[in-house]
This record gives sequence, C-alpha cells and structure tokens, in this order.
Amino acid sequence: MERASWLRAFGLARDPFAAPDARRDEVLALEPMGMLHVRYAEVHGATEVPHSCLVEGVPGSGRTALCMQLVAEDEHAALQRPGLGRRVVPVDRFTEVAGGVEERRGGPMTASEALDLVLHRIVPELVDEVLGIGNDGTRPRMPVSDPAAAIESAGPSVCRDLVVLQALYDRADGAPSRTMLLRDRFALSGGVLAEASRSWGLVLLGSSVLTGIVLLAFGDRRDAALVRALPSVAPEWAQALPWIGLGLVLSASLGLLGRWAVAGFLVRSRVRRAMRSIVVTDRDADDLAACLNEWRPVDLRRVPKRGAIAPRLDLLDRLERIVRLLGWRSIAVVVDGVGDDAVSRRAIKALLDERIVQRSGTSVVLAAPPAAVADLRVPCSRVVLDWPVPALRRLIQSRLDRCADRPLAAPSFDALFEQAISHEELDAWLARWATPRAALDAMDRLISAHTEPPVPRSVLDSLDELDVDVPSPMVQPITRATLERVLGRQRPA
Repeated sequence: MERASWLRAFGLARDPFAAPDARRDEVLALEPMGMLHVRYAEVHGATEVPHSCLVEGVPGSGRTALCMQLVAEDEHAALQRPGLGRRVVPVDRFTEVAGGVEERRGGPMTASEALDLVLHRIVPELVDEVLGIGNDGTRPRMPVSDPAAAIESAGPSVCRDLVVLQALYDRADGAPSRTMLLRDRFALSGGVLAEASRSWGLVLLGSSVLTGIVLLAFGDRRDAALVRALPSVAPEWAQALPWIGLGLVLSASLGLLGRWAVAGFLVRSRVRRAMRSIVVTDRDADDLAACLNEWRPVDLRRVPKRGAIAPRLDLLDRLERIVRLLGWRSIAVVVDGVGDDAVSRRAIKALLDERIVQRSGTSVVLAAPPAAVADLRVPCSRVVLDWPVPALRRLIQSRLDRCADRPLAAPSFDALFEQAISHEELDAWLARWATPRAALDAMDRLISAHTEPPVPRSVLDSLDELDVDVPSPMVQPITRATLERVLGRQRPA
C-alpha cells in the first residue's frame, strides 16, 4: 500500500512526519503558534523584561522551531498591542554570517562587528517602511499607520538620526537615492555643502571676475561718476569703494570654495574610516561617499572608528528611540543557525557581550548547541531545551490533529501501532528518541518500512510484464515486527 493511502486510512490528509527541518516543515508552517515549543513560555518570559536569553539545545531539540515561534509571536503582539511589542530582528545561518564577517575583517569578530550586524539587519527594513516600499511578506508590518509622520513628529534631530543610520547601514542597492528620498521626505537641507556651497562659490567667483573686468574697462568714467555722486567723500575713498566691494565678493567666493574643498577632504577621510570600520555591509567606497557627502561634519563624526564600541552604542540608542516612535517597545535579536565550531564560539562571545545583553532597549535570544557555549559565562538567562515523554506525546498529537482530514477526527499516537504494543512500550521509545527530530525521523522510517510492498522489486517487475494484479496489503497499524526490524529491540531500562 502506498504511504499516502495508509495515512488516509487513518484519517490523515497530509503526512505529519515528513519534515526535513523546521524551516521546510509544512505542518509547522500551517500554524507556527499552534504547536508551541515545550520551553516556549520559559524563554519568552525570560526575554519579556526585555532581557537577553541563551538557549541551549542539542540538534533536533527544536531550536529553529522555537526561534520561528518567538518571531511570529512578537510580530503578532506588536500589531495587537502598539507600543508594547518587540521589534524582532531574526538572524538565520549565524555561523555563515559570522564567517563572512571574519573573512572580510581579517580577524575574529568583536562586539563592534556584532553591533554593526544588528544595525545592518534592522535599519534597511525600517527605511523600507518609512519610504513606503511594498512589504513582500517577509518583513513585519508597522504598528503605526504612517511611520514617516511618526518620526517627523519627534523633530528634525530624529529625522537626521535615521538618515545617518541609513547612510551607514543601508543595503548596497540604491543607497544614495534612498538617502535623497529620506531627505526630501523629511525636508532636510543638504550638509556641508556639497553641491550647494560649490554652486554659490562658483557664482560669486564669476561675479567678482566680471566686476573686475568692468572696473578695469571703465576706470576713468567710474572715478569721475563716483566723485560727482559722493561730493562729501574724499576722492581717494570714493575711488577705492568699488575695489573694496570686489574684494569682499572675491573673499566670499574663495571662502565658500575653500569650505567645499575642506568638507570634501573630511568626507573622503571619514569614508575611508567607515570602510575600515563597518565590515558587515557590502557597500563600496563611492556608494558610501555619496551618502555621507550630504551631511555636516557634526553628523559625520558619528561614523565609528574601527573597534570603538561607544559610538555604536550611541547609534543603537538612537535606533531604539526611532523604534519606540514606530510603535515597538524594544528590539529583540533572535539568532539561529549556530554551529559548534571556532567561528561560532567567537561570534557568540562577541554578540553576548555584557555591554549589549544588559541594555534596557535591546535583548538577544541566541539558540546554540551546548558544546558551543559550555565555557561561556554571560550575564543573561540560560534555558536548556529538553523534552519529557508527555511533551513529545503532545507534540506528535498536535501534528496529527493538524493533518487530520476534516471532519474526521485525528487518530491518537497509540492507534498508529498494533494493540500488542503497549502504551508503556511506546513511552519507552519516546524516552529513547528524546527529541522531536529523532521522533519524527523514527516515525517516518517506520511508516516507510510498513508501507513498502512485501514482494521484491524484481518480482514486481516480472509480474507487471505478465499483467498480473498484485493485491495491496491490508490497512493495518504498524506491527511489532516492523518496529523491531527498523529500530531494533527495545532494551529494558
């Protein structure tokens, strides 16, 4: 009998056990919050303050599923309770991301790069929402209806904070144009001058040259006209007035052009410093220069130096203020995809730095294997993911309920096995499996072995050639023989 037919015979419209991993699990995708992780309430409560939390779990214990549920719950809470929810920043495949940062930095990842990574993940999404770029379904919706108006209501300083963050941490695609869009949306003036100062300097310089030519060409007539027009002024002073005015215009034009040249030099030096310090983005020097060149030196001083964590913490403070204006209470960084290797251990230590995890407006939830954090001491909550037998039973039964062919009721877990296999014996198997991943894999192998045709494939091929009908096996629960053939004999405890 085919696997699908066997499942339908038990009232299951879809396969509850064919789940290669949490992110490709169709049953979990149906309702992420319907099958809560056994430690979900503990982890969510530990980070409610907000407060950071280190989640330890062996492979298969549901670390990824827990992270997905935390993200789904926080995004739902933010929409239901504006001002009380958390702005979630999911970081998947953390080991790959940390490896890329180390490769581009040329050394171990530090707390500064960890902060840059957080800022680089959240800033582009906030800019998308403020500019009204359509949500593709992967980003959370804003609790406020008009994000740009909410930021603008706090004053021009907050608007400038967002533009500076965008200039430093936005994505590479279209960053300069997005800088101009934000400036236009908030009606902010250009900075050090860039184009404005150069234009005024060129206008004044041209005017002074033209004025000088006129003064030289009509010198005699000019002197006579000024002496007649200003009889009470000494002739020497009257003749010197045009040259005094010309000098003022020329000095103003040269001053503006000099200011533009000095500003350009400062921008180039700060761009080089930014390129050396912010290594988590894929921006090139010209792209970053086009954005930074729009801002005054007071804003450009916020560009952090390499290894300096204080300016980054200041930028994170400003980002937290923007996040609160947009309807969230705090920021929650949910980290998944952590491996047990040297790169992961260094990255974990950097992200869980005391100056980051003890903040009042940002929390970190990091799920990692126990071996990767065995010798790590961090000032945050620690939760170990374990699955007692009743919790595993509830999880499997929840999956059966979601795969039931309505209006038929879903079968119980015990009903999938023959009556000769007792409830206690199944509990012993669940205790041996210990994790959801192991239990689902074992059930998947059992069903596959149970539904395989008993006749060898070579015999089936020969029967097909003779056009002989092979009777389908009877629909029956999983037998003890199949259980022992696939998983071996259960040893007494």
